[in-house]
Amino acid sequence: MFFLILTLIVILNTNVGFCESEVNWNRTEYNKVIYLNVAGELISTTYSTLTYVPNTKLSFLNHWPRDHKGYIFLDLPPDLFKHFLHQLRRWSIHGNRSVSIVFEPPSWTVKDEFNEMLTALGFQKYQQIVPIQCFKYKRVDDFSRREGSGIGRSCDTNKTAGWTRFVDQAGTAIINHIPESGLRLCGGGSPGWLFGVYPSILYSTTIGTMCYVGPTGIPCARIAAKTVQVTHCGSYFVFDMPVAPECPLRACTIDRPMTV
Repeated sequence: MFFLILTLIVILNTNVGFCESEVNWNRTEYNKVIYLNVAGELISTTYSTLTYVPNTKLSFLNHWPRDHKGYIFLDLPPDLFKHFLHQLRRWSIHGNRSVSIVFEPPSWTVKDEFNEMLTALGFQKYQQIVPIQCFKYKRVDDFSRREGSGIGRSCDTNKTAGWTRFVDQAGTAIINHIPESGLRLCGGGSPGWLFGVYPSILYSTTIGTMCYVGPTGIPCARIAAKTVQVTHCGSYFVFDMPVAPECPLRACTIDRPMTV
């Protein structure tokens, strides 16, 4: 009996030793520093960060090619990869995979290249979703909407309401300043201007108010019943145009550069 108990103790201690060794090995592997050759630039991170999201191409490191020094080689834009890695690192630090996350490009000007990189890494389902208003909108090229174009009897009605993109002769955006007295006629009787700010982040939306200058010059004598939403669609803005409180009140437009 004594020898049986002694044998069991030895077996248990051996198993515990194996378990502790396995745990220590996993912990070491988890915190292991990985060096990546990203198009010639050496970037370091941890194994845990790279493999934080399962079932992506990054989680299978052994399948990637290696350079002559044995570093994993990624033929990707280094700056975009570092921007992606920064977001992935923050997500892994928070330690909550159930949180819905979207990887955002550093600028709308490189969004296509950034999304191509996400696809190459197996993160395509974490791309930004394009808002429906960015491809379902009305195009308006009416030059008479431009600030200072002249007096008219046009106004913003149900026919002009909804998501709108201004193009060509109409300019690209609604003015967001009080129009000067000599430039207040935009094909209507009183000009409308956006009291608010334009979005500066890709696919984001800001909310403002459409103000109409009064006959005596009061900057916001009348206000549209509905707020104005403005969405940043990359190379252009779209506006959820409201109905003017009366005619002939009409929003004025100008050419406005996009904010990077």
